Amino acid sequence: MRIFVLLGLLCSFVGQASSNPWLSLVPELERTSQVFQVNHQQSLDQQAEQNTQGTMVQALHGQNMRMPGFVVPLETNGDKITEFFLVPFFGACLHFPPPPPNQIIHVKHAAGIDMVEPWQVVWIEGELLVQHAQIEGVASAGYAMNLKKDIEFYAP
Repeated sequence: MRIFVLLGLLCSFVGQASSNPWLSLVPELERTSQVFQVNHQQSLDQQAEQNTQGTMVQALHGQNMRMPGFVVPLETNGDKITEFFLVPFFGACLHFPPPPPNQIIHVKHAAGIDMVEPWQVVWIEGELLVQHAQIEGVASAGYAMNLKKDIEFYAP
């Protein structure tokens, strides 16, 4: 009986990683140790600290990936966003503490992407790189992506 329960748990974790691409960015042994916490006593205008614990999945370096997420603009040029973070949940880096670096993808796109509302979910696709980026006053990212095409609005 124990073996079936253990097998069932293992399959559920594997299923989660394949259905949630963000989970694949977190090393398997760290998936249950990262807990997102919000300090409800802190006002929204105070900068929340980023939890910088966690490592990157080196095997993903150079892999073509398609990721859904929310855009946090970092640089703009006219009506285009030329640099941004892609994050897994709405409000990350703005109203909530930034997720750990292994849950942030840094994207620079010289041609820029069209402006996106902060609540809109988009797909990005391209070559994922294990690459650290520190944006002062915002957060650290553990991954970067070279976009292969323009973003798409999320459709499950």
